[in-house]
Amino acid sequence: MTDRDHSGEATSSSEFAAFEDPRSFLSRHGLRPKDSFGQNFLVAPPVAESIVRAVDPRPDECVIEVGTGPGTIAKMLAPRARRVIAIERDRDMVAALRADELAPNIEVLEMDAAQFDYSAHASSEPTALVGNLPYQITGKLIRAFLAPPVRWRVAVVMVQKEVALRLAAKPNDDDWGVLSVFTQAACTVERVCEASPRCFHPAPRVVSAVVALRPRAVPLAEETPLFQRVVHGLFAARRKTTLNALTPVSPNGREGAKAALERVKIDGQRRPETLSIEELRALSDALVAVP
Repeated sequence: MTDRDHSGEATSSSEFAAFEDPRSFLSRHGLRPKDSFGQNFLVAPPVAESIVRAVDPRPDECVIEVGTGPGTIAKMLAPRARRVIAIERDRDMVAALRADELAPNIEVLEMDAAQFDYSAHASSEPTALVGNLPYQITGKLIRAFLAPPVRWRVAVVMVQKEVALRLAAKPNDDDWGVLSVFTQAACTVERVCEASPRCFHPAPRVVSAVVALRPRAVPLAEETPLFQRVVHGLFAARRKTTLNALTPVSPNGREGAKAALERVKIDGQRRPETLSIEELRALSDALVAVP
C-alpha cells in the first residue's frame, strides 16, 4: 500500500463526525502541550479521517483510545461505536475533557495506558484499539496490546516512522528484529499513511506513520518464555552466526544448539537476521525436543 503524506491543510469530509482542532480545545481550557508527557497533538483532518477509516468502528463495539489528549479522535469515533473509552494520564487534560460536552458514550479514564489489560477487556465485549503512541513508550504500549491472548479486532496506532518500518519489516531487512517478530507472530501489519511534522501541534522532529494491526486467526508462533529467550538472544547477536547466537540460550549449550539446527535443517552459519518467524518457532520447539 502506498503511504500518503498529509499537510493538515485539507478540510474534514462529511463522512465523519466533525474534526475539532486540538488548538481550539487547548485555548478553551487554558492548556498547553506538556513536554513531560510527550504531547504532540494531531491537527491534520485528513490523517484523523484515515485513522477513523482504518478503525472502521462497529455499532456493537467498544473502541479504546490510548492517549486521547483533547479527545479529537474519540469525538470522531463516538457516533459510529457503541462506546469509546478514552484513556489519558494527564490530570489537567482529563479535567478539561470532563468539563467539556462529550457524547454520552465517551468514558474518560485517567490512568497509565500501559497498565490497562486490553486482552481482558476484549474478552468481555467486541473491542478495537486506537492511539497516537508517545514515542518514549511506544514499544511498551505495543507489547501491552499484544499480551496474549490477543482478542481485539484491530489496533490502529500512530508511531514514529522508524518504528512503523520495524513493525512491517521482513527477514533480511535492516529493521527486522524483536519487535517485528513478536508483532507479526500475532498480527498482520498494514501501513495506513504517513504524517509529516506539520500535522502536529507542536511539530515533532520526526515523521510519523499510522499502522493497522489485525490479529491472526492462528498466530505464527506461541510466545512462550523459551521462544522469547530465543528471539531476544538471537537478535542481540544478529551479526553472529545463528549457531553462535543460539548457544547461550540453548538449555544444552553448543551441542544442543547444533542438534536443534540439524533437526529443523537450518544452516547454523546463517545470520539470525535472516530467520523467519516460522524458522524461529521451529528452532524454539527443537530446543525443547533435543534430549
